[in-house]
Amino acid sequence: MLATLCSFLVLAQSPEVISKELPNGSKLRVERVAGTKQVMVALYAAASSLPGDAGTPGTRHLLEHLIAKGPDRLLDVKLESAGLSLTATTERDGTNFVIMGPSDQAVMAVESLRELLAPVQVGEEELAIELKIIDQEGVFRNQFARFLDSAWLGLFDPGIDSVYGNLEALVQLKPADLKTAGQALMGSGGLAVFVKGDIDPGVTSLRVEEILMKAPKSESVTVTRNILESIGKKETVKGKGSARAVVAAGLDRPMTLARVGTALALMRSEPGFQVVYEASFDRGPILLYGVNEESFAAIKKYTRDDMRRFAPFARLNAMSYVNGLEREGPEYGVLRAKLIRQAPAFDMKQLQSTAAGLTDDEIWSALQDWQGGAMHIGGSL
Repeated sequence: MLATLCSFLVLAQSPEVISKELPNGSKLRVERVAGTKQVMVALYAAASSLPGDAGTPGTRHLLEHLIAKGPDRLLDVKLESAGLSLTATTERDGTNFVIMGPSDQAVMAVESLRELLAPVQVGEEELAIELKIIDQEGVFRNQFARFLDSAWLGLFDPGIDSVYGNLEALVQLKPADLKTAGQALMGSGGLAVFVKGDIDPGVTSLRVEEILMKAPKSESVTVTRNILESIGKKETVKGKGSARAVVAAGLDRPMTLARVGTALALMRSEPGFQVVYEASFDRGPILLYGVNEESFAAIKKYTRDDMRRFAPFARLNAMSYVNGLEREGPEYGVLRAKLIRQAPAFDMKQLQSTAAGLTDDEIWSALQDWQGGAMHIGGSL
């Protein structure tokens, strides 16, 4: 009786945020946001658990499709019947599964992690259908996706291929291959779970810990990315338009925010540009995409003397970008699927401080990247 009472007292005094790294290498973070009546449960599996997609680019994306269905292929139906939703995405540095909905269904949302971590079992017929779906998805990718793919391949050694992979290679995979690859991807060393919402952190973290400790034991293998010399480099890709790409370190680095803020300022000052950046704690390219190479002629007019006017605008855009990450998803902060990998790593207040403190010299250096120092990528349909 005394032990039970003590356990209740511990739970009652649980902090608002609980972060742990478990003995099997997996990580969890549980954060209480009182009064929202909402909950988000996000599972992240690092790409480094399956280096190079185990030799067949696109394997993680195919696994994402299969895992999200659950072992009985009814996971989405069960979640939706309780007012919950499941979103799954595959990025170059990890695969995300995010469950969102009312907090009174928090237990079901957390327990659904068991189904996501279950072994991948798929038959030949179902596999063929899923590959057709992946092929159709590729048709709807936006106009600058190929340019971003080219930047990832051209700026790093080893280059990083598109998460969509090559369909001709994927059709060679067998059910047994996917079972083995799925076990590696969902191995404990590369797993992180983030729960945020109107929940009890103590009770929730205990439940998450029990589930994660049953994940297959593994270690996440870090693949070092070496930056290649990109100044003046040009590539032609199948696409329409032109782009310039620069390597950025993690989002918490001043020059990354300077390049993002400067690119956004150019996009809002000069017509015809789009900025593409897959926010990460790791290195990655930032893309400034234009309708054609001539679009970039407009940004050559900026000189060092323009920094008195341009630098505050670039700083403002960097700050707006960071604040936008925090606001992404009204109740959940920086926790949408594509950004879940950042959430445990970045201190939002520090990011905001870094963005606000960008110097004119840092912004001028970033502007010079876009004026000609970046990798040039051009193409036409």
